[in-house]
Amino acid sequence: MRLRSATPGQIIRPMAKVFFSHDEILERPNKRFPDEKDPFRVHYHFRPARPADLCVTLDPDTGEVNISAGTMGPLTWNPYTFCLHISIHGSPHTYRNLVVGGDCVVGLPGRDIVKETWFTALPLPRGISEAEVAGLHTFASKFVPTPGIVECPVNFECKVEFKKDYHTHGIFFLRVVGASIDEKVLSLDREAVISWYPTYEVDDAPNKFGGSIERLGIMGGILPCPTFPLAPKAGWYQSFERWMRDLAEEKYLDAGEAGILVGWQKEFDGLFGAKDSPRRGELKELITRACRLIVTEDWEGLHFFLGTTNPKPENL
Repeated sequence: MRLRSATPGQIIRPMAKVFFSHDEILERPNKRFPDEKDPFRVHYHFRPARPADLCVTLDPDTGEVNISAGTMGPLTWNPYTFCLHISIHGSPHTYRNLVVGGDCVVGLPGRDIVKETWFTALPLPRGISEAEVAGLHTFASKFVPTPGIVECPVNFECKVEFKKDYHTHGIFFLRVVGASIDEKVLSLDREAVISWYPTYEVDDAPNKFGGSIERLGIMGGILPCPTFPLAPKAGWYQSFERWMRDLAEEKYLDAGEAGILVGWQKEFDGLFGAKDSPRRGELKELITRACRLIVTEDWEGLHFFLGTTNPKPENL
């Protein structure tokens, strides 16, 4: 565990984990921590930011449009699916429409319609259009009868593939069958896109009445991820052997060193199921040490390590 630097005479102890019970995690922050400056408001720390969405459904009896604000989570890429959790009692119209109708449109709201997004979460009577109250507009979808939202830069046309009730919420798995996107988004770079949409539900702000309102935020700049030589030239999901060859091609390793590492990897793969094998354990330590030296860019240390390990000839 890494220690912080200390000033003369100061004792610095390693950081430690603080345990909280299930009930403590789930308590609303304004009930447990009325003081806004309390640094231990763990509710926020256990809740990651969740992408906000506007779920559009049709009333099965009248065909009227219903819109409900919520959050979504990704499931699979191929087929493209994601999950909605809909409060059974808090969003009864959306819950019923998804159960009966079997399709919906999920729009991703941007920073320019945050106020309108929360207007759709108002407890309006059945049959009252959230779109009209919020000043939003709809347009016809291509593959489902439910319309999309003009003001959302992206709209996903979805079919409900799975539904299950969990305590207070219904969980719906949605398969995307089509999507629409604003043309202006296509000309933006990635950083410009994520500074606009999607918005994220990030925390709850208590008010003077003892209640709270959930707040939306927007993601910031794109954080860099390691590139070559800390990853294969072609990026992630390449083979270990390809990565070692890339390092040899660019003279970070010589051919013999790359051969040693690839040999270890192949031998380790061959012993993968032999968990009690001493050689398997030895290879695991060797490969781990070598990879650690690579990702810390300690090339001198790596050369020394490979030169003093004395690998067996059959591993080359």
